[in-house]
Amino acid sequence: MEKLFNILKRNLWIEVSPSMDTKSNEWIAAVYKYKEGEWMPELTEGNFRTAQDAYLWAFGQLDNYEA
Repeated sequence: MEKLFNILKRNLWIEVSPSMDTKSNEWIAAVYKYKEGEWMPELTEGNFRTAQDAYLWAFGQLDNYEA
Protein backbone atom coordinates (compact mmCIF):
# COMPACT_ATOMS: atom_id res chain seq x y z
CA MET A 1 0.00 0.00 0.00
CA GLU A 2 2.90 2.34 0.75
CA LYS A 3 4.02 2.00 -2.87
CA LEU A 4 0.63 3.30 -4.05
CA PHE A 5 0.82 6.31 -1.73
CA ASN A 6 4.31 7.11 -3.00
CA ILE A 7 3.12 7.26 -6.61
CA LEU A 8 0.17 9.40 -5.53
CA LYS A 9 2.68 11.94 -4.21
CA ARG A 10 3.98 12.13 -7.81
CA ASN A 11 0.41 12.92 -9.02
CA LEU A 12 0.16 9.46 -10.58
CA TRP A 13 -2.25 6.59 -10.00
CA ILE A 14 -2.68 3.01 -11.21
CA GLU A 15 -6.01 1.44 -12.04
CA VAL A 16 -6.44 -2.25 -12.81
CA SER A 17 -9.80 -3.64 -13.90
CA PRO A 18 -11.24 -6.65 -15.68
CA SER A 19 -11.84 -6.28 -19.40
CA MET A 20 -15.38 -5.79 -20.67
CA ASP A 21 -15.39 -9.31 -22.06
CA THR A 22 -15.38 -11.24 -18.79
CA LYS A 23 -15.40 -14.59 -20.61
CA SER A 24 -11.76 -14.05 -21.52
CA ASN A 25 -10.75 -13.26 -17.89
CA GLU A 26 -8.34 -10.58 -19.10
CA TRP A 27 -7.23 -7.53 -17.14
CA ILE A 28 -6.44 -3.95 -18.17
CA ALA A 29 -3.98 -1.57 -16.49
CA ALA A 30 -3.87 2.21 -16.74
CA VAL A 31 -1.51 4.82 -15.33
CA TYR A 32 -3.14 8.19 -14.70
CA LYS A 33 -1.56 11.61 -14.18
CA TYR A 34 -3.32 14.39 -12.25
CA LYS A 35 -3.21 17.50 -14.45
CA GLU A 36 -5.21 20.69 -14.29
CA GLY A 37 -7.73 19.27 -11.82
CA GLU A 38 -8.35 16.01 -13.71
CA TRP A 39 -6.99 12.49 -13.80
CA MET A 40 -5.78 11.89 -17.36
CA PRO A 41 -4.72 8.46 -18.68
CA GLU A 42 -1.03 8.44 -19.59
CA LEU A 43 -0.35 4.75 -20.29
CA THR A 44 -2.68 1.81 -20.86
CA GLU A 45 -2.18 -1.84 -21.63
CA GLY A 46 -4.49 -4.83 -21.78
CA ASN A 47 -4.67 -8.58 -22.21
CA PHE A 48 -3.13 -9.45 -18.86
CA ARG A 49 -3.88 -12.92 -17.57
CA THR A 50 -4.20 -11.81 -13.93
CA ALA A 51 -4.69 -8.58 -12.00
CA GLN A 52 -1.27 -9.12 -10.46
CA ASP A 53 0.32 -9.23 -13.94
CA ALA A 54 -1.39 -5.93 -14.75
CA TYR A 55 -0.13 -4.29 -11.55
CA LEU A 56 3.39 -5.57 -12.14
CA TRP A 57 3.38 -4.05 -15.63
CA ALA A 58 2.08 -0.70 -14.33
CA PHE A 59 4.60 -0.49 -11.48
CA GLY A 60 7.35 -1.40 -13.95
CA GLN A 61 6.30 1.49 -16.18
CA LEU A 62 6.52 3.92 -13.25
CA ASP A 63 10.10 2.91 -12.48
CA ASN A 64 11.21 4.69 -15.68
CA TYR A 65 8.35 7.17 -16.08
CA GLU A 66 9.20 10.86 -16.11
CA ALA A 67 6.04 12.76 -15.33
